[in-house]
Amino acid sequence: MYKTVKVSELRDLTVRILTAAGETEENALLVFENLLEDEYMGKSSHGFYRIPAIARYSRSRKERTDLNISINDNVISVDGCQNLSFVAVKKACDSIVELAKTKSVIIAGVHNYVGETTGALGYYTRFLARSGLISMMFCRASASVAPYGGMEPHIGTNPISFAIPAADSPVVCDVSTAGISYGKLAILAKSGEQAPENVILNKDGYPTTDPLDMIERGGTQLPLAGHKGYALGIASEILAGLVVGAQSGNGEGIPEGTDGTLIIVFKPDLFIGAETFTLNMDAFLTEIKNAKPAPGSSGVRIPGQYDTEEYEAKKASGEITLLTEVYNDMLACL
Repeated sequence: MYKTVKVSELRDLTVRILTAAGETEENALLVFENLLEDEYMGKSSHGFYRIPAIARYSRSRKERTDLNISINDNVISVDGCQNLSFVAVKKACDSIVELAKTKSVIIAGVHNYVGETTGALGYYTRFLARSGLISMMFCRASASVAPYGGMEPHIGTNPISFAIPAADSPVVCDVSTAGISYGKLAILAKSGEQAPENVILNKDGYPTTDPLDMIERGGTQLPLAGHKGYALGIASEILAGLVVGAQSGNGEGIPEGTDGTLIIVFKPDLFIGAETFTLNMDAFLTEIKNAKPAPGSSGVRIPGQYDTEEYEAKKASGEITLLTEVYNDMLACL
């Protein structure tokens, strides 16, 4: 069952829940805008179903202080100081945009934040692209994915995102290195649907399509495309974990840490002039859009184009459709 809710109601509800959990109104609104964009783009897996868990993290975290942001030349280090992931990573992106006024290449690392998720990474890379910057972003998450050939979780779903400025809308790639995102499994479970084949194992190591086998019964997720996604997941685990001062794996032999994020950003005119870059991008994307469609295809889209089209269409309505269970779970937080 589904319920259609006005965006204004969702905003007020989110602010009430998160401020009651100890967040400032500013931080609550920042979380709301992140989740709202994901819902607009059809990514309910990263949308408002996350609110109860975010509120729980807000209530249960260790003592929190203001973010500690240090800048050394073109390197930004953000200690989240137990603030929400949404807040720490967005503030890192804001710092990147400011530093880009004087630097052409910037690397930012974020650690020591709390929250079930950072939200879809495309939210941040799209923001950076709209600020005229090319970005690559890596995030490590709590272990829920088995290494290739294994049956127990040792790495996270560890999404990777890239975004590049373009004339109409940015080119955006945002993918989990697992065969399916954890959030998608949660939504499938809430709606009583089965997972695709070959993306999760049950606790005994056998393939299953019941999302509850993974979420509630000790199963595990599998890497995207076998050994290929596994390699990407390992890279993200190291880059956004160990490298930035966060945890990797299950933390065995490693000091207690948290999830982490690594962001690499540079200006499009780093190697060629800005005008040349713009002209070449326009020509290339036009070629791709005009590619001959395969039989049965409605045509070729640029990565991120579908998200933008969904966003514009749903934003105009001023409403969001949620699973009734998701809406009720939010109400239960009050």
